Amino acid sequence: MENKIECLICHNRFTNMATHLVVKHKLNKKDYQLKFPEAKVVSDTFREWQKNRMTKLYKSIDVDYRKIAGSRSFDFVSNQKLRLLLQRDYQYAKKCLQSKLWKPAIILFGSLIEAILRESTKTNTFETALDKALNDKIISEIEFHKLHVVRDSRNYVHLHKELSEGETKIINDYWAKTLSDICESLIKKFKGGKLL
Repeated sequence: MENKIECLICHNRFTNMATHLVVKHKLNKKDYQLKFPEAKVVSDTFREWQKNRMTKLYKSIDVDYRKIAGSRSFDFVSNQKLRLLLQRDYQYAKKCLQSKLWKPAIILFGSLIEAILRESTKTNTFETALDKALNDKIISEIEFHKLHVVRDSRNYVHLHKELSEGETKIINDYWAKTLSDICESLIKKFKGGKLL
């Protein structure tokens, strides 16, 4: 196990070179590793020390940090089970958007928006949640109309519905990105507070 590693620029030795690289060479870790692909920035000893320190810290506190980190975006939702489902589907939706999988992204973001609005307005249907969210100024009038256009898009999970409506103009990158933007806007609006 290495106690110290050598800087491949100045040849000095360190346990952790992150600060040294920035101060002395004006390089961040990523730039240094691009220049020297096989180079380490921290020693094995430092990495092991850090791992042991964090393990000891987390074992000493009676909190499930994975659940907290996993629900961070939706900490405003008081229903813990719903919060975990929202976080899971949010991660899936983001991956679908990045992979240009428009249909699943639209279905997932539509479902996330519906859940957030129904929870915030304490209503039982997406349609009544939209009306109340507009009246309470949770969403803008433009968002309201866009959400009405894609309100039924979640039903495209049933292929016969999509087939019966013929070539749909809703399954594309514009609507996937629009729903993503509206979802992000809602998360930012509620961030830091609990839905009642």
